[in-house]
Amino acid sequence: MQVTHLLSQRYPGDLVGPKRWLMLVSGLLDTADGYLSESDRPRIAASEALNLIRDSVKLGTEAYDCLAFIRGASTDEIPYPIAPPLKRWFDNLQLPNSTFFRAELVANYELRPIPEQYFLGIRNPSASLTAAIKQVTWPFLRVTVPSGAFAIIPHLAIVAHEIGHALYTKISWDLTAFSAEGDAVKRRIMARLGVTSLDLSTQKFMSNLFSRWFQEFSADAFALYLTGPAIFFSLSELMQFRGGSYTLSDTHPASDLRLSALYERLNDGGEQSFSKLFKKHTAQELTQDFNSHLLQLTPNADKIFADAVAKKITNEHAAVLAEVHTSMPKAVQLVYDHVYAYLQANAADAIYTPDQYDKDLTDHLEPMLAAVPPIESGSDLRRKTSTEFATILNVGWAVLLTKLPDLRVKTSGADQFHCERLERLHGLLLKAVELSEAKRTWQSA
Repeated sequence: MQVTHLLSQRYPGDLVGPKRWLMLVSGLLDTADGYLSESDRPRIAASEALNLIRDSVKLGTEAYDCLAFIRGASTDEIPYPIAPPLKRWFDNLQLPNSTFFRAELVANYELRPIPEQYFLGIRNPSASLTAAIKQVTWPFLRVTVPSGAFAIIPHLAIVAHEIGHALYTKISWDLTAFSAEGDAVKRRIMARLGVTSLDLSTQKFMSNLFSRWFQEFSADAFALYLTGPAIFFSLSELMQFRGGSYTLSDTHPASDLRLSALYERLNDGGEQSFSKLFKKHTAQELTQDFNSHLLQLTPNADKIFADAVAKKITNEHAAVLAEVHTSMPKAVQLVYDHVYAYLQANAADAIYTPDQYDKDLTDHLEPMLAAVPPIESGSDLRRKTSTEFATILNVGWAVLLTKLPDLRVKTSGADQFHCERLERLHGLLLKAVELSEAKRTWQSA
């Protein structure tokens, strides 16, 4: 009954992903029901019947877990228009995987792949489960976005970062240029520990850390080239909101190092850089800490090491954290160059350029202040095209960070912190997504 009810619901953008997932759940239940029917056949051994019943119960539990896995995916949690432009990112980047989006009340974004093997290992699957498995383009991808405060449209640039994780393995990485620096890291670690060689455990930890940090920088790079300044602002706010320490760990490089890498690229291009264009249209200087003044900066290697040891991290692992952090700036350009080359070769039209940013703020920033959302672009009324999601994100951030008090919308009264204006801005941007998607659908019909 519950699966039937969920299948009858409407999901964001009417994308097929949620219902394909639910068909997998239905197939699990059909398989479990088949086990029960088999256990009831005449003259079956009691032990065999008991095993079938146990397997049925186990599948029922797994089906229930799969239902929990899709919690937050309905239009009650995610606005209907949001899913299509997000899914178009996946499609344009040649990620045809079956996908669904869901919201959770946490300040976090996540892309979680589910491999086909999870369902292939089931004994005597029902015909419905076999059919459901064949309908999926594997691995199945679940994209989680925050509900609540971080659900406003501009923050969704971080979804592009999560897409970057899915693309990481598609790049032919050549890290030869970093090999000398990698050797230097090892020497510094040995000097800090007072040893002449690194044991296998430490080498494995360092290798895994390099891989994870490279992947984070790669995902940031994908987001930058897909969304321009929007990802810099989105990550700044998310990292600052999480607060606490400088966030360096074995899974993520330091937050300020990641923002520094993004900021450097926003300054590429001289007078036509994203940073210069931001100032041109907003009259405000784009600094590295523009919207992250509360972010704790990473200390030097000695302090990193001491802090890690104080947290009961082993000396070996603490030394790796400290010394790899010191060398990562030398790897950043290499990572960004690889990502840019991949996009140029495979999805050049998806790259958000400074020229496009200039055009977007020229065409839409002032109208947005008059509560006219960025729905379409172009000077010829007969040839106007739907705005892309990156345009809506960047116009939204420009207003949010520099023009919110100037947004000409009605408020109920005193709005000292512009909370009502922020809600109105979100509503206008959501309308921009909805109507631009409607225009795109109409034009393609």
